[in-house]
Amino acid sequence: MPRTVNGATGGLRGRPLATEIPGVVGRIVQITTSNTAGYALTANGEVWAWGEGLEGQLGDGTLSAYAASAVRVRFPAGVRIAALPDPVPYDGGMAIGTNGHVWAWGNNTAGQFCRRRPSYPTVPVEVPLAHVTLAAGALFHTIYDSRGKIYTCGLGNLGQLGDGARNHRSRPTRVLGLPAGHVVALTNSWGDAGALLADGAYYDWGYNRAGQVGDGTRRLADAAVHVPLPGRVVKVSQGGCLPNNGQTMALLADGSLWEWGNNRFGQLGDGNTRNALAPIHLIEPPGVRFVKVDSGGAANYALDGSGHLWSWGLNNVGQLGGGVVSRVQLTPVRDDVILTQVSSTANEVAGFFNPQG
Repeated sequence: MPRTVNGATGGLRGRPLATEIPGVVGRIVQITTSNTAGYALTANGEVWAWGEGLEGQLGDGTLSAYAASAVRVRFPAGVRIAALPDPVPYDGGMAIGTNGHVWAWGNNTAGQFCRRRPSYPTVPVEVPLAHVTLAAGALFHTIYDSRGKIYTCGLGNLGQLGDGARNHRSRPTRVLGLPAGHVVALTNSWGDAGALLADGAYYDWGYNRAGQVGDGTRRLADAAVHVPLPGRVVKVSQGGCLPNNGQTMALLADGSLWEWGNNRFGQLGDGNTRNALAPIHLIEPPGVRFVKVDSGGAANYALDGSGHLWSWGLNNVGQLGGGVVSRVQLTPVRDDVILTQVSSTANEVAGFFNPQG
């Protein structure tokens, strides 16, 4: 039976050791996190939530201060969920239905659900886009793949909407600068967003004061920019929910891991705190090859081939696990926990283990 574990702030309020989350009914197939809550998708298409709920982020119709045990998100009758975006919006949740419709709940104050109202839906409301296959959310902006076209909504003051302007949009607007081609993954962070194409090319846009876009400059990018990498990208994760923060992890087809962006807390894992304006190769520990990656607020996470969790970066509230709270960890360290998936947003970290893989 799959188990969900949670650590650091939000889900378990500052616990540096992984602790199992009770209450989920059914076999877990996916997890995701916001900055204050965690979510689990089960095989029967239900979503379960835990953590803080004063802004409706539990999705169960309440404004609960805190749920230590998982509660079921209340979708309209007949709605079955196929996938959870990772990450999901600030103080909110989001899910993609089997019919290609997106449902969202929690904080919508910037119109990031592509709707002006309600501002704090306590149960899921429908995003006005159809045939959605991918989505991602972060601070006050979201991104969606609808019918093969990339749309975005929310706050755009840093170029994070990628629409060529820096405006606030509560209606879906197209991202500019992406070439023709099938998008296979979307990612999002505090002031940035990105899209991975089927041919392995990765494009980024938004805030860039510490090299978050990865194009070698510090210029804000209000349209998609191609990130130069030495091979085909197969997995990508963008993190950074702290103001002026942001870093990206890109796993290439040859197994190498490349990172760029803000490094003030050692979250690039290269042993120093210098920002990287362009991708740098992270040298893995001897004999280790990472197969999955996930970027958090100012910490990064990876799973190796055996499922062991590795982490590095900011650890002020124990978000790296292992029972230790420290300032920073400049290089990857291994935790004893074995996981199938890990998800982190801000200082909220969740993982689950499925013994069946």
